[in-house]
Amino acid sequence: MALRRQWHKIKDKLPDGDGHPVLFLPGFLSTDNGMTHFLRAVVAEKGYEVYGWDNGRNMGFDEATGEALEKRLKEVYDKSGGKKVSLIGHSLGGVYARELAREFPEMVRGVITMGSPFGMLGDADKGAYETVRKAYDFFNPGASPLDDAGFEQRCLTPPPVPTTSIYSKEDGIVKWQASLNPIAPETENVEVKGSHIGMACNPLSVSIILDRLSQPEGAWAPFDRSKYTHAEFPDANPILPANPQHKHDKSIFKGKEP
Repeated sequence: MALRRQWHKIKDKLPDGDGHPVLFLPGFLSTDNGMTHFLRAVVAEKGYEVYGWDNGRNMGFDEATGEALEKRLKEVYDKSGGKKVSLIGHSLGGVYARELAREFPEMVRGVITMGSPFGMLGDADKGAYETVRKAYDFFNPGASPLDDAGFEQRCLTPPPVPTTSIYSKEDGIVKWQASLNPIAPETENVEVKGSHIGMACNPLSVSIILDRLSQPEGAWAPFDRSKYTHAEFPDANPILPANPQHKHDKSIFKGKEP
């Protein structure tokens, strides 16, 4: 109820959509009925064609998950009549979104991630992140494409589509530095205030997402926080130095050549 009240206060200040398809990918241990549920509802209310990932609980990446992600993207793309799909992923779902865009850019319009640790997947860091990594390893014993040599550098390299990373220094689960894109022509990092879980539904995230989705295809520009006087965005964002595009020799998607 509180989320709805917040939404009604800001919805008229945010841009309407053009009806293009938006596919949401949930975080680790979450489902379509979890943390992205509210966000899907408000994005739909603004005029977009929204879809969940339709793959149950996100228990981590394996071959079956890769096949399901590829299948779902193609379903959404075909159902929309060949319109490119915007991908929105929370936490681990954002890692999936970046990989889908990397492998199938012809079907992807842009990527927005929230609290996604694409820059530190293999780091056995101390604190909350270590807990998440241990949970991931518990549910995914043995070899995984996520553990391939060079996968961390691959993850840090932005996909070849407009890419926005939403992160918070108050995340509490993922270290915010792990969610920073390096400098690239159509890549940005936008800071919000709030927790890892709350990132998927707070007014700052909603404002960024609807602004990014409203951009005309092929006319990307960095997020301009000054347009949204209702939202108290942090003043500045740290950036990472540019890095060359990572050349990988294998795909995490079965049968897909790089």
